[in-house]
Amino acid sequence: MAQIQLPTLQSPNTSAARTTCALNACAAGTRVTVVDIECSGDEACRLRALGFCEGTSVNVIDARDAMLLEVRGTRLALGSALTAGITVQPAIARA
Repeated sequence: MAQIQLPTLQSPNTSAARTTCALNACAAGTRVTVVDIECSGDEACRLRALGFCEGTSVNVIDARDAMLLEVRGTRLALGSALTAGITVQPAIARA
């Protein structure tokens, strides 16, 4: 399967690229945007069917053993192995 190179997103006020991290590194109360999903094809397909895909805004509700997330008005619980393969970046604050 060919890798797709995503463009680097930049803040309009600075030329520095916005930082990214694994979803499992985010604390409760954080709002992030999904950048990339790297997991098995079946898992990725199921996440996308639930509306959890690249560009989606996610609220981290709880981040203990598993992560409780709010995605498009629905709460999902995902394990740490799965969230380790999901790359996110801080969501842009709306004015």
